[in-house]
Amino acid sequence: MTLTNDEIFEMASTAVRTMYQRYGPDFKFPADVIWQNIPQDVDIPSTKRPHQPARLIRAGLLEKTGGMTKAQSESRAGSPTAEYRFGPELVQRAKHSTQSQAPGKRSPSESLTGIQLAMDSEGYVISVAELANFYLAMSVSPLVVLSGISGTGKSLLPRKFAKHTSSLFHAIPVQPQWSDNSDLFGYVPTLTPTKYIKGALIESLLEAKQNPEKLVIALLDEMNLAPVEHYFSDFLSVAETRTRVGQGITSDRLPIELPDEAQGQSSALTELLREIKLPSNLRIVGTANMDETTHTFSPKVLDRAFTIEFDDPDLTAFASNRNKKYDDGSLFDELASIAIRESNAISVQEAYSSSQELFEHIALLLSEIQEILAPAGIKFGYRTRDSILLYLHFWRELNLSDILTGYAALDFCILQKILPKVAGSGEALAEALMNLSSWLNARAEVQLDEDGIFAEFSGPLARSVQKVERMSALLNLDGSTRYWGA
Repeated sequence: MTLTNDEIFEMASTAVRTMYQRYGPDFKFPADVIWQNIPQDVDIPSTKRPHQPARLIRAGLLEKTGGMTKAQSESRAGSPTAEYRFGPELVQRAKHSTQSQAPGKRSPSESLTGIQLAMDSEGYVISVAELANFYLAMSVSPLVVLSGISGTGKSLLPRKFAKHTSSLFHAIPVQPQWSDNSDLFGYVPTLTPTKYIKGALIESLLEAKQNPEKLVIALLDEMNLAPVEHYFSDFLSVAETRTRVGQGITSDRLPIELPDEAQGQSSALTELLREIKLPSNLRIVGTANMDETTHTFSPKVLDRAFTIEFDDPDLTAFASNRNKKYDDGSLFDELASIAIRESNAISVQEAYSSSQELFEHIALLLSEIQEILAPAGIKFGYRTRDSILLYLHFWRELNLSDILTGYAALDFCILQKILPKVAGSGEALAEALMNLSSWLNARAEVQLDEDGIFAEFSGPLARSVQKVERMSALLNLDGSTRYWGA
């Protein structure tokens, strides 16, 4: 007899409740464990299973941890898959308040969940953990790069985020012939030295300067059609000069070529730009397709950016048109405001007193990764370390643990800030990748201590494990390996 979807859902619900009684409230698991807990004489076709976890989430029986783990069914054993835990219908978890949350306001987690639901109702598929990762990356760095294969929604993500947070948005299509910063910042023609030709980034800069309370997102679409370090290096250099002055953030002046003041032909525009610095509320989001028609990123770019790869879309996931909870025009302005607060730490030194234990623990883990990769000539410096520490500092400060566990956040950091530096060939690299895979897998063994810091960041790092295993396979197949496309 063929079971209906509702009958299968009832069986899955019973299985989840049984698992809760058997394993307790802290149990975390891949979805296929549910099917191991239904009666053995019931055969549920694999095509009927993928959409049931979403129904269980809506029923409050499940929720995603934001992490990835390994599937346990025979057909998919070892494959990375979403990690779940018991939902609010079974486990009442404490809701933490944050410094960012005024009475009656939504928490950052609630806002991110609301945006994810709104995007879902519009047909855009993204998990709340992936959305939180994008948000944290923008909170840390003025530059976020969305890379990967075409057709995965890279350009839509910043556009939709801006829409739902009432942020200002500008799309800038990068051209293959861009070779210096004049394409972004503008220039003065040689034959008309009193004239200024605006660059593609000027509108975003002026809008950010004139609206300091608003997040401004400038999308550099197809940013690696031209060599990024050629036209963007000056921006990256100025971004490195951000510093605290009183309660605000300042930087060096942006290197915009303007007519000489001695010519006496200054316009209102050139006067606005003459001493302009990098606005603290401006974020550059670049998209990049990694193929033979584009350029790879230099270490200078990778060091200063958060690189989020869209390379493994879940083709079994569909947006749900049925969820209308946030279709009433609700906006999440407060989320954008939190990301651009001038009181946010911009250095590890500023955040150290409130996150000392976290920083010391994560720095020790990063040191272990450094020791594993060093024999293959792969190292990373303070800039990479500090970006990871600030990402986790904001994760904790905003209390995002209910949508993204500590080890899932660490997994994103390793994947996005360390592994892009791994490339090359030879036996030393093969051994380093093998040792790194073993180290990553060992982190799934939970360790407990009085403060819980070990437990918080001990768990499956399946995203990084999958990438390292693919890079190892590519090395064995081709004799060399790389991060992109592996």
